[in-house]
Amino acid sequence: MRFYVIKLPKFISKIISFFSNLFSKKTKKS
Repeated sequence: MRFYVIKLPKFISKIISFFSNLFSKKTKKS
């Protein structure tokens, strides 16, 4: 259980950075 608690935040931050990167690319094209 503890392994997931440590791993989850990194996974979430990866998704957030991925989406924010995608969003910034769309904003630049606009």
